[in-house]
Amino acid sequence: MTEKELILTKGEQPVAKISNSDLESLISREFPNDMETVKFQLDKIKSDSQNGKNRISASVLKLADQVLDKIDFLIKRANEDMRDIVSEAEYPRASSFGFGERDELESKEDYLKDWEEYSIWKEKK
Repeated sequence: MTEKELILTKGEQPVAKISNSDLESLISREFPNDMETVKFQLDKIKSDSQNGKNRISASVLKLADQVLDKIDFLIKRANEDMRDIVSEAEYPRASSFGFGERDELESKEDYLKDWEEYSIWKEKK
């Protein structure tokens, strides 16, 4: 089942999958002149798994918006509660509402827009 089908049929938010090579590409695209510095900074992210660390790292890169000075602050926030960073990066519309504030159709629309936006960011060259 594709992510879009997951959203439309089950009303669930998809989970981003970031491989090591995806992360390497994102770092080089977002910070081509500071790759080693960014890798060193991202190594400070705490996670129980490499997949989780990659996902959080990608979220930090997206929210940093190519501003190197934002990375340490975002990593600090991620290490306090990674859900804040991941939800802002992957689900900005959906995370702006509290539980029960949106009906199912509105939630699906937000999930779809969020996923499309994240996918475009992830795949841009």
